[in-house]
Amino acid sequence: MSDNFSRADHIVASLTEGVVVFDARGQVRTANPALLHLLDIELPATASLDDLFRSNGPLRALAQSALAGQRVTDEDLQHHARNGHTRWLRVNAMLLRDGADAPLGTMLTLKEVSDLKRAERQMWQVEKMSALGRLAASVAHEVGNPLGAIDIQLQLLQEDIALTDGDLATKANRRLDIARAEMRRLEGIVQNFLRFSRPPALHLKQAYVNGLLQNIYELVTPEARERNIELSLELQPNLQLIEVDENQLSQCLLNLLINAFHAVADAGHVVLRSRRQEDEVIIEIEDDGHGIPPADLERIFEFYYTTKDEGTGLGLSIAQRIAHQHGGTLTVDSAEGEGTLIAIRLPGFSPSL
Repeated sequence: MSDNFSRADHIVASLTEGVVVFDARGQVRTANPALLHLLDIELPATASLDDLFRSNGPLRALAQSALAGQRVTDEDLQHHARNGHTRWLRVNAMLLRDGADAPLGTMLTLKEVSDLKRAERQMWQVEKMSALGRLAASVAHEVGNPLGAIDIQLQLLQEDIALTDGDLATKANRRLDIARAEMRRLEGIVQNFLRFSRPPALHLKQAYVNGLLQNIYELVTPEARERNIELSLELQPNLQLIEVDENQLSQCLLNLLINAFHAVADAGHVVLRSRRQEDEVIIEIEDDGHGIPPADLERIFEFYYTTKDEGTGLGLSIAQRIAHQHGGTLTVDSAEGEGTLIAIRLPGFSPSL
């Protein structure tokens, strides 16, 4: 059996996918560098299944099931590393047998699928926003019509009362004024609901992102100074053109910068950055604030999800929608206690000659 495991050692050591092999007693016979990197751990010379997966109960349970003979196929689970980062891992497991079909042990393979999970969440969020938009438009339409009819009737009632006089007429008019003011407030709420449910059309034009970021930097610098926050602007020169609705993208970036200001304490640092990666122009907002806990990071794009007492839970959802409308993506990378990096990736193109 040791010869078989010796051959396995040479095979798995060079793989980029995380691989670990246990013997029938659950002792680790080989674990390649890729697996140790994915789990962010170091192993002693001799280790067991429990030692390897001590910090991840669900992964340990999967390994124990595999060791008992159950095949594991494409099981996805999260792993919280010691550095605070969270990875999505796809786990497969199978029994190993020798030439006589006798069990040798179990092999687990781990593959990081964090990018895939992030893309799935973004697609799900876009679909949810579309569905909510249709629902909001329908509700706002159904509510808006009765509100308009009620306001007309109140106006007609005021006209009738105007034909009379006395204290009763004065009191009735005062109450009708209050009722109509509240009707107008409700109508405003309905209109805001409609504006949220129907993304405004983009008015795109070709622009260089550095000019846009320079304007935003100058706009928020006084607030950063007032909050005792160090705000830096890092612009990579000679970036490609982008097609952008400057008003919407500016509003998106302003909201993200204000969020970053809230995340850092006095004397914190926020960076507004532009850079190029292949055919994309990337806008980054990075802060050294308290970071986002893993449980919250999974939900930050959900509607109305917020950890702020006065937050609406819509800011990041709307920012993500604006990025998608521009044919780009918005991602958030954060670890508790290590700050947050928000990246907006937009398609770039070279100007026509």
